Amino acid sequence: MFLNKKQISDFRENGYLFFPQLFDRKEVDILKKAVPEVLSRQGPEVVREKGDPTAARLAFGVHRYSEPYRRLTLLPNLVNPVRQLLQDEIYLHQTRMNPKQGFGSGSSWTWHQDFPPWHQVDGMPTPNCIMASVFIDDCTAVTSPLLIIPGSQKWGLLDSELHPDAQGRGYDLYHISQSTLQNLAEVNGIVPLLGSAGSVALIHSNLVHGSADNVSPWRRAILYLIYNAVGNACKKVIRPWYQNNRDFSPLVPIEADALRNYTPTQ
Repeated sequence: MFLNKKQISDFRENGYLFFPQLFDRKEVDILKKAVPEVLSRQGPEVVREKGDPTAARLAFGVHRYSEPYRRLTLLPNLVNPVRQLLQDEIYLHQTRMNPKQGFGSGSSWTWHQDFPPWHQVDGMPTPNCIMASVFIDDCTAVTSPLLIIPGSQKWGLLDSELHPDAQGRGYDLYHISQSTLQNLAEVNGIVPLLGSAGSVALIHSNLVHGSADNVSPWRRAILYLIYNAVGNACKKVIRPWYQNNRDFSPLVPIEADALRNYTPTQ
């Protein structure tokens, strides 16, 4: 997949692009079947929910220990459009899965930009970076969808501070103030990203977004692939491999059907 001029223009204006059902049912089924193994992994790369130590809040570095997800990161339907938008060769700065378990186990993410920790902690020079959000499950109005403020990336790097819930929890979340959020929302509005499993959103690293608690009985898993421009590689080495990948080798797309053809015996 390659983007046309209008899609590129829309991304520059709105800070995101949305592709319903970019991946087919067979590909989605393969990704779903791999989720339990990912979430059961023991190690610091899997962060548990504060109120439920049995529930995973985040699983970092998924592409390093799950073959289906490694293949996903290299599919041309992701690599090619991201390279177009960043106008550079790309590498994976980070991957993380947010499973958002139901019945309230999947807790909220306060309003934030993703770029601040990558800039302040990892030494990423500029926000020339994209978060590809791959829906592993259906994201509906009742399963705590990702909420975004279109065009908010044009406001630049906003004042933010480390959220107290993130301190000592294995991740960094810099949230913005309520007054800043109100100003942004009144000017730009808020949009929920709704779609079936296999849908994908390409999101600018400065776009303001957040999500509420998932109080539905259904899981709402999304895999976030953080693609960075090779020319924008991070300078610091404070965080471990699963949060700040130090391999800046340009990604080479694999065959378009590589994920669809995966079998667990491989």
